Amino acid sequence: MEETRAKKYGRNLATWINYTINTIPELQRGNYRKRFIWELRKYSFEHRKKGEPINDGCVRELEGIEEIDPICPKELAKLVKESIHLMYQKQTAAKVMTSLLDYL
Repeated sequence: MEETRAKKYGRNLATWINYTINTIPELQRGNYRKRFIWELRKYSFEHRKKGEPINDGCVRELEGIEEIDPICPKELAKLVKESIHLMYQKQTAAKVMTSLLDYL
């Protein structure tokens, strides 16, 4: 079976995240991956149709963050979630998130 675009994107996103985590000095890394995944799992797959009021799926992850600190797992996870929110299609976002978590 051929790999879908969403699965390929999620797999490669995981490669980038794993690389980023591995570049953090070991003393600062601690349980980074666990905290990162915990924050990532807070992603809301609730969708909204055009014209409907804002709901729990309308999250602006980077609000209040001017520049992320990659040493902070919560901020890196928020950056990843924001990129997935910008996909607009929640079915695609779910496929990307599933693939990402599979490869982390």
